[in-house]
Amino acid sequence: MPFLYRLRMTLSMPTARHVLHLIALSLLLAGGSQAAAAPACPSSDLKTFVQAFASSADLQQAFSATPLVEQRPVTDDRGREVTARYKLTGDTRHLLALLDPKAQAEAGLQTFWEGQTLVVNDPMGDTVQAFVFEQGACWQLVRVEQWSMNELLTRNAPAGESALQRQMRKADLFLGYGGREQYPLTAYFFELGQRILLDAARHGSPVAAVQAVSLGYSGMAPSLKPGEPEELLQPYAKTDAEAALMLSMYYCDPLADGSVTECQQPRKSEDLVLRTARELDSATAYYYLGSGYAEGKWGTADPPRALACYQEAIKRGDLNSLWPLTWWTQKHQTPASGAQCLEPSAPAQAGS
Repeated sequence: MPFLYRLRMTLSMPTARHVLHLIALSLLLAGGSQAAAAPACPSSDLKTFVQAFASSADLQQAFSATPLVEQRPVTDDRGREVTARYKLTGDTRHLLALLDPKAQAEAGLQTFWEGQTLVVNDPMGDTVQAFVFEQGACWQLVRVEQWSMNELLTRNAPAGESALQRQMRKADLFLGYGGREQYPLTAYFFELGQRILLDAARHGSPVAAVQAVSLGYSGMAPSLKPGEPEELLQPYAKTDAEAALMLSMYYCDPLADGSVTECQQPRKSEDLVLRTARELDSATAYYYLGSGYAEGKWGTADPPRALACYQEAIKRGDLNSLWPLTWWTQKHQTPASGAQCLEPSAPAQAGS
């Protein structure tokens, strides 16, 4: 082979050292691109981590479980309210939109922490989204819980349902999930249910007023402000027996915490139950009168009058009165001849 040809070929071919250099450079560049695709853990503190996670698509991709789980309230084949979980594949970024504080502010939403769960919500529960995190080498988003009841409310809406009736159903749904006491947000469900009921009470629902006050007394939801039970119940006391009787109990024991041993406003309480029995012909009011007179709740006990009230309650279908009436009968106590439940309530008629 001519010398010039061999020289030309040698100059055109890369040396072994040059080839190794190119390979090393290629590996270095590849390694650098892989490192850039795996962000470092922003923080071991969960709240600090979420601040970074909420606004970074790269962090969301790196520190979200695969597959990510979505949980929703559903009804089972018997129509009972349960929850279902779905393993998600593909792009899940739309589920994380409400993590962004800017999106929360634009939608008028607020947040709170429940353990390792960040809850994004509005005051009336139209939007309730919970982001559940778990800690390993770094924090990881493992589940998104959708707790809005809008889908269930729409699917099961009765014909001609009013906005107020829908609000009542929404409160019932949240309280139902809370009543199971199996979800981390149980306390929040009771508080939210009560908040919805308070709103419904102020928009015309006596049932909501009674339920809201009952929840405040139960300890499952926050206690109402001083005087608030009376404010809620009084507008309905003349036309709704349950509201009137709850208000009567409030007059005797405003806190309903067992600290009161004597009725605080006995005349006010008794007169309200008497009026409810007389004007609304309420069986439950007669039962309350029977219990009150049997126990001396408003003063001195009056067993004959109590038995007469129990009898009036039974005539109107109140089965709760059967037990005390039977108990008194077994003790050879029967309604005295001429004893009347409501007679002392209208003394003015005697002189007319």
